[in-house]
Amino acid sequence: MSKAAAETGTATSPPPRFPATYWVLVIGYGASRVGAVLVPYLTLYLVTQLHLSVDTAGQVLAAFGAGWVLGQPLFGAAADRIGRKSTIVVSLALTATAYGLLARATTIPELVALAAAIGLVFDAPRTAISAWIADILTEQQRPRGYGLQYWMINAGAAASGIIGGYLASSHMGWLCTIDALTCLAFALVVLALPATRDRPVNTPDPVGYRSVLSDRRLLSFTGISLATLTVYQQMVYGLPLAIHADGLSPAVYGAVNVANAVTVLALQPLLQPLMDRTPPLRATAVGALAIGLGMGANGLAHGAAAFIAATVVWTLGEMAFCVGAAAYVAGLAPDGARGRYLGVWGAAFGGSALAAPLIGAVALNRGSDWLWAGSAVLASLCAAALALQAAGRRPAAPTA
Repeated sequence: MSKAAAETGTATSPPPRFPATYWVLVIGYGASRVGAVLVPYLTLYLVTQLHLSVDTAGQVLAAFGAGWVLGQPLFGAAADRIGRKSTIVVSLALTATAYGLLARATTIPELVALAAAIGLVFDAPRTAISAWIADILTEQQRPRGYGLQYWMINAGAAASGIIGGYLASSHMGWLCTIDALTCLAFALVVLALPATRDRPVNTPDPVGYRSVLSDRRLLSFTGISLATLTVYQQMVYGLPLAIHADGLSPAVYGAVNVANAVTVLALQPLLQPLMDRTPPLRATAVGALAIGLGMGANGLAHGAAAFIAATVVWTLGEMAFCVGAAAYVAGLAPDGARGRYLGVWGAAFGGSALAAPLIGAVALNRGSDWLWAGSAVLASLCAAALALQAAGRRPAAPTA
């Protein structure tokens, strides 16, 4: 595959038909996300059911974030070495085990260790699935393929939010059980699939992390993604505080989350043809800019309607950025290193979950205007950097 093509993208419309394996992976993983009800309510579980202090719960969540950062490159390498199918099944089994143990954990060391373990494995299937999708779809098909994957994940997440919201009020222990069972169910589905095309047995691993980490395009894009996603993660950390400071009820934040899900489910199918025709780097640049504008608008918002309107803007940015980024990274990677490339980039999600509350706290101590104006400026700088790369002003390719 031409790396120049990966960087510039192509405007050719993808063929309408995808392999059956693609649909099993995407629909199966989206359905499994319906049961992914624990992670969004982990803080509530720790504080209300286990009666931990806010500070102690923060330590547990920090361990979760650290595990997330490490898990992406670890399981990305596993996807390249032992295969996509094996990596998905193993990571799902480990996730189910960790959830089951968490339901019985009571001491702080147990909770910290299990939170780190869950962070390590819970997002690993997505990395291996994304690599598998890159294996079976053409470069022209990938934007649509990743767009449909993203839509299915959000559809599952919307359903899980409804289920989790009901159970969180009085049946928090069930969250761990449901998560574990859905992981095992999807693992059984994946076991029935034919193995993915991997490197021949008994041949040396063609691309190790030393070579992957020498690709300055990947490292540059991952750094820009980390900054952009740190702005995006303020939806979890800064936005609830801004809504509270405006004198609004927690129900408004719930409405914001509903607006986020509805925007993805309603608008992505309509916008997908446009994203199919847009080079991946250009899509990420537009997405970063929209994230910055939407988050910056929170600084001007007063009232539920204004916060919801801002949510629609940054959600459009979320869609364009995430779909374009997955297609771009998959296109950068050599055939034997797609898992590693996607794993390195995926670590930006965990890194942003760690960085967002730290940066948000510093900004909010100076005043909310600092947070939202700073978010707009940072995301706009990221958009400009991505636009320059899309225009061809990129670092030279690594020689290693």
